[in-house]
Amino acid sequence: MSEGPSTLVKETARKILLRLREVPEGVSKDELVDTLGVSKPSIQRALTWLRDVCDSPVSFDRAAGRWRLSDPHFSLPLSDPQGEDLAAVMFAAAILAPLADSEITERVRRLAEQMDAEIRERTDAAPDAPGTRPGAIVASVSNASEVDPAVSGALLRAIGREVVDLRYASPWAPHGQEARAYRVEPWQLRMHDGAVYLRAYSLTHGEARSFAVAHVESVLPVEGLAPSAAMPAAREIWGDADPAFGIDYDRPETAKIRVRGGVARWIHRLRWHPAQVDRWIEAGELLEREVPYRSCRELARRLLSLGDALERVEPAELREAVRSHAKALAEIGD
Repeated sequence: MSEGPSTLVKETARKILLRLREVPEGVSKDELVDTLGVSKPSIQRALTWLRDVCDSPVSFDRAAGRWRLSDPHFSLPLSDPQGEDLAAVMFAAAILAPLADSEITERVRRLAEQMDAEIRERTDAAPDAPGTRPGAIVASVSNASEVDPAVSGALLRAIGREVVDLRYASPWAPHGQEARAYRVEPWQLRMHDGAVYLRAYSLTHGEARSFAVAHVESVLPVEGLAPSAAMPAAREIWGDADPAFGIDYDRPETAKIRVRGGVARWIHRLRWHPAQVDRWIEAGELLEREVPYRSCRELARRLLSLGDALERVEPAELREAVRSHAKALAEIGD
């Protein structure tokens, strides 16, 4: 088994990244040798490691004879953490806290602490410098399902590599029905509205299916069996080439809704889907939102939460789904 890069290579790579961030037009190898005080062979080994192993956006401009960094935000969070890397991990830890098992959040917290210690050692930060103070950022959600690290870890290891048997207790199955077994080839995990889903090719069904990970009771690799179904392109894994709002699949279409008042100003800052288009019919008062959706029934449940601020819903199928939900609620007894 080959050894990893030496401490000298990693330290030289860190210094090269710092220099390339400072000089966007790029620097030659000789300039790196002079500036960093490192031999040319060490510079070359560090550049090779950055480019070939770290997949960094460092490239050589032959016309100019200079090395350039095309993305100044690129960093090596584990060997050369930046303040922005630490902030990102702290945000991730806070977001995960209401969703994930304590073991997962504890691992992320320890990662943040190690990055913080590395930054302090490198920058000689004062003991009271802002860092990974407990409670610096917290998050809460009102609609989330917990993630079992044993289940999610097994699924992540299996993606693209293994066939697994799932024990899955569908929340829509009749009460008391035992969990069913499914043999699947995992493709991707996706977090959507506080819940994690698995997209996989189901050998049991002979087609792609989605599973709520919170309801997966166990994951067992199938020995001697390798994945055979071709994994779709990244943008097609969840069912279509232009992913729309939702995980469920039910009469997909494009919605056009109008919302008034404070609720309109509130949802104007909320991103339901990257392809949504908002326009103010009345400035700051009446908002029209156009958004593609995968599931009529799923979007109808979300629209119902807008209450009397919702003034218009198209197409007719979606409008009727909202009305049906509202009628059922209105008939609830005392």
